[in-house]
Amino acid sequence: MLYPDFAELVGLKSKASHLSLGSGRQSTAIASGDHTSPFRGQGLAFHEVREYRPGDDIRSIDWRVTARTGEPHVKVFVEERERTVILCIDANASMRFGTRGTFKSVQAARAAALLGWHANGLNDRVGCMVFGDVPDGMQFFTPRRSRQALWQALTLLSQQATGAHKEPVSLEVALARLERGAPTGALILIVSDFSEPMERLERQLGNLHRRCDVVLVAVQDPADREIPAMGTIIFSDDAGQKLTFPSGSQEARDAYEKQWNENRKQLEDIARRRGIGIVDLHTGKDIYMDLQRGLRRLGGGSGRR
Repeated sequence: MLYPDFAELVGLKSKASHLSLGSGRQSTAIASGDHTSPFRGQGLAFHEVREYRPGDDIRSIDWRVTARTGEPHVKVFVEERERTVILCIDANASMRFGTRGTFKSVQAARAAALLGWHANGLNDRVGCMVFGDVPDGMQFFTPRRSRQALWQALTLLSQQATGAHKEPVSLEVALARLERGAPTGALILIVSDFSEPMERLERQLGNLHRRCDVVLVAVQDPADREIPAMGTIIFSDDAGQKLTFPSGSQEARDAYEKQWNENRKQLEDIARRRGIGIVDLHTGKDIYMDLQRGLRRLGGGSGRR
């Protein structure tokens, strides 16, 4: 499939309701390090520990703090409020690439649909940002409790017109827009192949993660990492520039793979240092199973109902 099919993206709504996101407990270990789960639990969230006051429920006493201070302290919980979920989807021309199953752009749209419908089903406010080869280079759809923003984004992603914005829009620019527009406490899911150099993005991701929960959804194709020997290959970048690659050269193939590995390591190092989770998706695998497996590794659980 070369382009996302709008009917399929809408149809994923029924499947999204069955996503298993775990127990909802905070704290899990993943390959990139321990972090707090971005998905909510069962209605009450820990707020603070304070000194015991007459009338407090003794079942809420924090015995560790009480023992350490010599004074009774209790844990205070607050009722969880609705949450804003923002899907940030990379629609640059580099995403229209794939050698197994489908294009990265199609998997990205499917992932956005599954995540968006799931959040919508939990009555979260869902907003979307699409950046890249779309009109004006970037469009932001205001978070709403209705399906409007998600519907608009899926419609945009399924349009087959290309060249609407000839210049690539970097993730750096998209993150700057999110820094300005994302409300504190939002869950931001960034769906991209993260193919651009990552060194300039750590500060922005760190700033964003201080106010919001951030998850990186990385879409990969086997040929992103390793190209088989198949003669001279001509690539076209986001700006329409042609690049000739001699895949018959072992040295060239090794350099290509080394570059991908270095960029991926940068991404994983940033995620580990900043406590950000990564979910890996693949063009040649089932999107639902890939997404479910990745979210389970994050230990997320939004099963409030």
